[in-house]
Amino acid sequence: MIGKQTKGRGFRKLLDYLESREDAKLIGGNMSGRNARELAREFKLSRQLNSDAERVVYHVSLSAAKGDKLDDEQWSEIGDRYMKEMGFDANQFVIFRHHNTDDDHIHIAASRIRMDTGLVVHDSWDYVRSEKVLRQIEQDYELVQVQGSREKLNRTPSTGQIRRIRREQEEYELGKLERSPGRTIKEELQQTIDRASVDNPQMPTLIMRLQQASVSVRTGFTRNGKSKGISYQKDGQAFSGTQLGAAYTFPGLQKHLGVDYQPERDDESINELLLKPVKPLPVEQLEKLFQEIERKQQQPQFTPPPEDKVVWQVLHKYLDEKRYIPDYIVQGLHNNQLLYMDEQRNILFVKRDLDGEKTGALVWSKPRENHRTVEYDQSTSTQKGWFYLRLGGQPTDKVENVFLCSSPIDAMSAATYVISSCKGLPATRTMFMVADDPNKLPMEFLKTFNRVVVAFNNDEQGNNAASAVLELLPIGKRLKTHNPDWSQELEAHLRKEQQKLLQQDRGFSL
Repeated sequence: MIGKQTKGRGFRKLLDYLESREDAKLIGGNMSGRNARELAREFKLSRQLNSDAERVVYHVSLSAAKGDKLDDEQWSEIGDRYMKEMGFDANQFVIFRHHNTDDDHIHIAASRIRMDTGLVVHDSWDYVRSEKVLRQIEQDYELVQVQGSREKLNRTPSTGQIRRIRREQEEYELGKLERSPGRTIKEELQQTIDRASVDNPQMPTLIMRLQQASVSVRTGFTRNGKSKGISYQKDGQAFSGTQLGAAYTFPGLQKHLGVDYQPERDDESINELLLKPVKPLPVEQLEKLFQEIERKQQQPQFTPPPEDKVVWQVLHKYLDEKRYIPDYIVQGLHNNQLLYMDEQRNILFVKRDLDGEKTGALVWSKPRENHRTVEYDQSTSTQKGWFYLRLGGQPTDKVENVFLCSSPIDAMSAATYVISSCKGLPATRTMFMVADDPNKLPMEFLKTFNRVVVAFNNDEQGNNAASAVLELLPIGKRLKTHNPDWSQELEAHLRKEQQKLLQQDRGFSL
């Protein structure tokens, strides 16, 4: 059984496709709708639970091997089980069966937003988990055992290599060789690349790790000048990416192993590494490096700490009266569990990835002294997460403007300042994001905008961060406050607005 997964933004187009195929049949799921129109309307229920999430559509097709025969009931059971084991145990989903190809198959359309919590289903390692689930389903239903997609991506040793291993094994058993032949160089290369890419590194980082593992790497442009080829050499034996398998070509590293490659960002660093390779590490240090990479990748998922609801009104009053943040911003963040105090009386601002999944939290420990925050728990917080809020336009509108801010309270203050200046919410969807670390910017997301406002605080730390970010993001526009931070800027602005109103009430203005 083969599974293919994709994620998208719109339900109706997918549902129209699933319903329109010849002999298409709705055979299962947990929804009451009977056609594409009714199902699309029903999916809106979960969409309303998390209007900030973007890629909320989950589509998977499951295809049986040619020798397998399954009826509608069995396919429905398999679809139910697959979704549950993939973490969709509280999500809307529907199952269609198609007969438009030689392979008997089903399509599952689902919402990634859980109906119980409003959170997006975690998707790390979903392809690996899918393979594991399908292999177990094959066993339990006595179906044909299909080779996993990852196994297909690895080229097996050639006949000549197998013969060499057998010959060397015989010589070892006869005492003519001191060491057992073990794995082939090709297999060692595949394993090294797998281990070096387990945390989805940037392309220069992968190349550096391979050099540390005594693997030489060469890359080159293809004739169209856009994509690249890649080859590897270890112990004097060279292999092209194609010879190792589809996962080890330059495009395959990105598609199958999740390596992050951005030409504008990476090409210069790659060329430097190819001209001046880093030195290989001793075996013990290299193994320690790989183990640390794997340990970080397997760190537990972030779970927000419980709230101390008794003290919420104290925090609410402080933000309203001392920081001038409107009630609908404070209450909106609190209702979504993005702002609250935990049982240790920490003020928490919860971070999310761009799909809305909670990935960590920032602790504001000294609100009366400074705006600085620290990570709540370094062992579970991930880099792909930021505190942010979205205002203006419609909840389902695409974000048009982004303000990068120094801290959560500054993001809230900047948002309030913009609202006051606009005499209401912005006409277009606007995001206020805490992202003052140049090494942790969501670059691909930010590059989709014509302009990004770099609104860091007007102090030494904020100005240094702004300079670094503007070098990486030429589309950015620096916005400096007259005061050291946005909270003070907001207070000064509101004071001026109040003075204008008083003067108007007295019948004159300056």
